[in-house]
Amino acid sequence: MKRIICLFLILLLFSCQSNPTDKIQSSNDNIVIGKRLRYTSKILNEERELLISLPQNYDRNIHTYPIIIVMDGEYLFEITNAIVKIKTSRNEMPESIVVGIPNNTGNRADMALELFKNDGNKFFGNNGGKSKVYSNFICKEIIPFLENTYRVNSHKTIIGMSPSFGPVLEVFWNEPGIFSGYIVLAAELSLKTNTGQTIAQKLEKSIKDSLQPSSSIYIGKASDDLLKRPPEEAEVFISLNQKLDSIANPKINYTIEILENENHYGMAISGIEHGLETIYPTDIWRIPYKEFWNSNNPANEIKLFYQNLSDNYGFKIIPLEDSFYYAQTLLGTARRLKRQGRINELKDVLDLGLEYYPNSIELKTQN
Repeated sequence: MKRIICLFLILLLFSCQSNPTDKIQSSNDNIVIGKRLRYTSKILNEERELLISLPQNYDRNIHTYPIIIVMDGEYLFEITNAIVKIKTSRNEMPESIVVGIPNNTGNRADMALELFKNDGNKFFGNNGGKSKVYSNFICKEIIPFLENTYRVNSHKTIIGMSPSFGPVLEVFWNEPGIFSGYIVLAAELSLKTNTGQTIAQKLEKSIKDSLQPSSSIYIGKASDDLLKRPPEEAEVFISLNQKLDSIANPKINYTIEILENENHYGMAISGIEHGLETIYPTDIWRIPYKEFWNSNNPANEIKLFYQNLSDNYGFKIIPLEDSFYYAQTLLGTARRLKRQGRINELKDVLDLGLEYYPNSIELKTQN
């Protein structure tokens, strides 16, 4: 009898221990951060993929957005999108449309600048030399396509890494009015271009040129990369910064740095973050919501601040509607005023919010 009871208890114990996989229910819902398009390029004479990530609530909003074009989209698109999402959610930059251009043709090195080492040998071997072709592809085909398809404004940023920074520098040197922000990752500064000048010399000439339009440029390199390069590569990062310190065009905001304890591709995360901070500096994007809240007219203070910010950048920048566990937004301000019983100020903030976001149900239901 005892054996029967013991066996029963064992069976009962096993029946109560459900398999962990039994608790998992399959779902057909996918996690979507963007869409994949096919674009037929006449300039490149081939079909290219485009990865597009739109800001939250893009479809129901009415305002325009900056665009960020990312070369090496198969590697850098998700990274860039995540960094942009976090920074925008904390009022560190405006919401933006992120566009990735993957290397789906296997010809990534084609877009490299034609670069030469001190011994005269080509840095990329027989590859490269088509950076101008690719810059034309971006400026004459991709940008017009984006402008005709999405609500984009005049502020554009481009990101390139290693060979794919070729088109980025081509545009910065030769067509500086097209982009407002440039991010160059895994940069080479001491190598000579086909003009006989080094990249550093060409950058110095452009950054000090008083006729250059307002822009921001970030140049970053991993410290591990310098272990494989001649000493002058590290030296030129220091010397270029020293030269530009007194001669740079004040309309050009620049950062040229070596990222310590980083490797060639691992530096992409820090590089993109620092690049965006160069374009959208913290001191300019320190939005004083606590001062807004303590003022007699929070709505007016918010409106004035963002008008000045817009004037500084040359496109309309608007306050964030809401964010992830963050009160420094329009809705966060409205909730705060509501708790304080400041009904008149609350109404003004909601009216202002609906000027920016006329289709927002959340703002309409805060009254």
